[in-house]
Parts: sequence; structure tokens; C-alpha cells
Amino acid sequence: MTSNIGSAKKVAITAISATLYAIFFFLSALIAVPNFTILYLPAILLGIFPLWFGWSGLIGCMIGAFIGGAFIEGLGFLAIFESVTAFIIYSLNWLLIPSKVTERKEKRDLLILIGAYAVTLFAGTSYILWQYTVLPALFTAKVAEAILLPTYGLNLTIEAIICPILVRTLSPKLRSWGVCSLTFNEWRAKRKKPALIKP
Repeated sequence: MTSNIGSAKKVAITAISATLYAIFFFLSALIAVPNFTILYLPAILLGIFPLWFGWSGLIGCMIGAFIGGAFIEGLGFLAIFESVTAFIIYSLNWLLIPSKVTERKEKRDLLILIGAYAVTLFAGTSYILWQYTVLPALFTAKVAEAILLPTYGLNLTIEAIICPILVRTLSPKLRSWGVCSLTFNEWRAKRKKPALIKP
């Protein structure tokens, strides 16, 4: 019975994550450069969902990113590149951010959180801008270089302001509801089977 509830919860988290990502993608497209959207509001979800939802959130964000790329940007199957971007940022945040930042409210934890966001956003933004110069070739490499830092700076500002507030205020409540997932390192440690003790 417990596994069924767990499975239902995972499916619900995946569906909610995908829906929110697609909605945030649409809202960002309203103020984005024509023909493409480089994160903006979805950056918030990629900053908080890894700390809350684990694998289910990752799958949901990738689905939402594909929906956004396919139907909002009009990329069709090439929207898979949006999913790759979501995967890069989400998985790096999940790997780099320790769960302690959701429990403590020290300045050091805030710096760790923002530092992780800085690294992961730069990786994801650089990838998608490079990708958009190759396939589909939406713009040239010079244009990509010109918009890299402003786009990165905007996304980092959004994450640095909003995500720590959400992480610190909502994480305890989600944990009490049994929703918060393990960090990647905690999940990997739990998956390891204990070695057999020989007599």
C-alpha cells in the first residue's frame, strides 16, 4: 500500500512539475526575445525543485521544457534541446546543493545556494545559446556571445532573489507533508546495498 501511495505521489509531482514549467515557459515567452525563450521564470523551478522533488521533478521539468519548446517556441521535435537544458541545470543543482541549506538559515548556506545557481545557470545558458547557433540556427555565434551575459545575469538575479526565500519558507512544510525528496548524494547512498558480512 505504501509503495502505491509513493508511486501516485511521484506521478502527481511529475505532472505538477511539467505543468508549472510549461506555464512559466509561456509567461516568460511573453517578455522574451522573439522566437526563443531562455529560462527566466522556469529558472525558479530549476532552482527549487531539485531540493524538493528529486527524479520526479527532473522528469516533470524535462517534459515541461519540451512542451514549451515545441509549442511555444515552435521548435517541434527540436524542443528536445530545451529538455537537455532543463536536465543540465536541474541535475547540477540536485548534485551540488546540500540538503542542509533547506534546514539552516545561515549566511554561508545562502552563499552556497547562490554559488551553485551561478555555476549551473552558466552551464545551462551557455549550452542552449551554443545549441541555438547550430541546430536550429536561430542566430549567429556573435549574437549568442552578445546576449550570454545579460541573459545569464537576469536569470541569476531571479534565482538569487526568489529561490532562497521559497526554499527556506516552503521546505519545512513540504518535508512535514512527506513530499521533500533526497538530494542526489543521499539518494545514491540509500541505493547502495550494504556489503554482506562474512562469518
